[in-house]
Amino acid sequence: MSREKIDNETAARIEEQLPNVNDLRTQALGFRPETICLSFPAKSTIPIAAVCLQDVTSTLQEVRYALMEVFAHLICYREKAKPSNEPLAVFFGRFFIDDAALRLYAAGEHLAEAIIAMLEIAKEDLNPFRKGGGESVGSTQRLVGKFLLKTKPDHEISKAIQQLIDTEEWSTTINYRNAWVHSKPPIVKGLGVQYERRNRLVVTDTYVGVNVGGGDEPEYSIDKLLGYVLPATFAFVKTTDVVIGCYDGLLKAIPEQRF
Repeated sequence: MSREKIDNETAARIEEQLPNVNDLRTQALGFRPETICLSFPAKSTIPIAAVCLQDVTSTLQEVRYALMEVFAHLICYREKAKPSNEPLAVFFGRFFIDDAALRLYAAGEHLAEAIIAMLEIAKEDLNPFRKGGGESVGSTQRLVGKFLLKTKPDHEISKAIQQLIDTEEWSTTINYRNAWVHSKPPIVKGLGVQYERRNRLVVTDTYVGVNVGGGDEPEYSIDKLLGYVLPATFAFVKTTDVVIGCYDGLLKAIPEQRF
């Protein structure tokens, strides 16, 4: 079931609430790995960062589109539909918010890979910061963040990462994504009766039984979710801007031919 086409006024209203990622995308596309590599030794990873940053900004465009659709569906089914249809507003809003959160996490992984390549961070340098100090696989963005904050706390990128980590909406969005992927997607209000993954049996000193019907309390509303994911996106865009600026500065500081 598709939503109705939104008018220009509504589109403009939505645009005002979304981050601008086009400038970052344009800048990233200006990094040409096939020419950048001519200024570095064959084994340098610095040119690879250009590709990673293009992946970051491409994914950010997708995040922005998902958020646009959240607003569009909420407006269409809450304001435009006669009568309003809250169940459809929540269903489609949740669908696109989930999409935005998942892609935002992916963008964070791409950005972490960009930083590794750009700063030429060796795998063995990261190993002490892995879980157990070994080869365990986990979040690359978390690994890179721990490495930079410990070894390069005064670097501009480290400061940007610290600001992102300190953003409550970012942490909540990542936790939501982690639950969505690794556990049960958190319960959202308005999607009918839903249950947590737990035994339903109630045992007390005087009673053994179950509570029938009603399900479990929702953890989020659609508006509460949007109140986390949207600011998290703005915060991540700001961090990406810092990383792209550092990469641009690095490239401008080298001679055209390095070998």
